[in-house]
Amino acid sequence: MNKKIIFPIIGAALLSGSLLGYDTPIQANSHNNENVNIKQDDKSEQTLMQKAQGKLKELTGNTYTLIQGTAAKESIHLKRENFKDDIIAYKANGKLETISIKINYEDLNGGKYQTKLKETWEALFPGEEPKYVSISESIYYVGTISSNAMQNKQIYMQENGEAYGVNYAPDDAPASVQKEADLVLSKLTDGKVKQGAKLDRMYVLDGKPNVYQYKYKSEAMEVSFAIEEQTLELLQADVYHSDGKGVDSYEEFQKREKEKSEKIKKLTLDTLMKNAVKDAKTMLNLDLKGYKAARGANAWDEDYMTFTKEGAPSVTARFNKDGSFSSFTIDKYNQTIDFYGMTIVGPPNEELKLLID
Repeated sequence: MNKKIIFPIIGAALLSGSLLGYDTPIQANSHNNENVNIKQDDKSEQTLMQKAQGKLKELTGNTYTLIQGTAAKESIHLKRENFKDDIIAYKANGKLETISIKINYEDLNGGKYQTKLKETWEALFPGEEPKYVSISESIYYVGTISSNAMQNKQIYMQENGEAYGVNYAPDDAPASVQKEADLVLSKLTDGKVKQGAKLDRMYVLDGKPNVYQYKYKSEAMEVSFAIEEQTLELLQADVYHSDGKGVDSYEEFQKREKEKSEKIKKLTLDTLMKNAVKDAKTMLNLDLKGYKAARGANAWDEDYMTFTKEGAPSVTARFNKDGSFSSFTIDKYNQTIDFYGMTIVGPPNEELKLLID
């Protein structure tokens, strides 16, 4: 690969919630307030439509016919005609709240990202170009993701046009990495599975070793892990055991999550730290002694911890309600690699699909 651009790889956690498959507060608000009507006079509505059209012109180079989207409390939603999955939301005072759209690359007409996209694809993947582009601007994220169908190549770009992430589905990995992958799978499954992990993604960081991610899935468990090529260091390990117990209703799901949250809150920092040291050694051969630990402070990350130590990469981990740990990620180079392989596919007037298997 021709690597002409210096770019750190960071996680898709920076992407807007619409790209991650969960509701942002804006989306959730719209679901809960579908019957709320925002009264506007014809003049203000037309002004807002013009403002939104101007924003879309800036991003894509095109002028679209806009129609009203789902009404929401304290915000006004629009969408492009014939595009069912747009998120174009403005505050009642006319301030942009969130815009998230998909467009075919060939339909860009001199928009904000077109030139940089062309330059970046030519530099990283000569002779190729993206097929689909997702563009987001909100309080959560500003930038774009582009993807093509060849090996599901992905390029993540910031507002300034700098690429900060590249990953794709490789044909194969070096023999040394493949051999290590078999050893890792056996270790993470307690020797029950010795082969069968699928090579899923390759993460590229300019001037650094490539990182290869593998995934294994059965009815009993799901395993994901990532190996750095040169050192064969394990940078990520995630093991999920299925209890085979599904939920029949949202109420049952809420009850289960509430019970889980109550148990998590009772776990002490000392208990979690003790378990983390043991489990990190077992899963990644990582010594967490001397690290400082911090728990997630919000409802959505209450089962996560971050470990930091001067002169060492930070570590992000997820724990279970019994205090044991199921996932560790080493944020090497002071950057976070997204090990969840989200890929945008499909034409822009269809639902966004995430390829995670």
